[in-house]
Amino acid sequence: MDVQIKDRTQLLYLQNRVAYARDQGAYKQLYLYFYPSMHRLAQIITGEETMAEEVVSDVMIRIWTMEYRLAYVEHLKTYLLTAIRNTAITYLKKNGSPVPIAEDTTHPEAAAADGPDQRLLTAELSEIIERTVRSLPQKCQVVYRLIKEEGLSYKEVGTILQLSQNTLETHMCTALKKLRTALGAYLTKKKS
Repeated sequence: MDVQIKDRTQLLYLQNRVAYARDQGAYKQLYLYFYPSMHRLAQIITGEETMAEEVVSDVMIRIWTMEYRLAYVEHLKTYLLTAIRNTAITYLKKNGSPVPIAEDTTHPEAAAADGPDQRLLTAELSEIIERTVRSLPQKCQVVYRLIKEEGLSYKEVGTILQLSQNTLETHMCTALKKLRTALGAYLTKKKS
């Protein structure tokens, strides 16, 4: 079920309904709205579906138990993704797994396809982009996905991942260079 929140005012309304009125309907809307972003980040960090689900559940339970303090969270998406990152790292440490994020893609929207050739080309390009993004080092992949897929600013991503602006730019440069190379090779092959 896809929940649409039209603007910041509606988001703040739902956030305050949860904080002050303990409104379960508003909580459910926030949960469904933020779930895809939170789950994707948890999945990238943990690499496990079950652990990613647990991480998201833990973070959302904490949101519910914050009560009135939730109203003071200024940027809820940034807050949630930071909580996902920290919780995922905690889970990995508890399980004795390596913690790659702590150490150191945009998909083309399917344009109105004119025919089967255009749909095939779009599908091939989407697959190349996804495969290239998945092949990136984990931190580079997380930075790319948060900026390009989630639409977060460099500053927000820096806050979430606790990385400097220069580090973020380096990761994005690496990601974009690999994407250019992969797409260039594909297009050159297509021409011949």
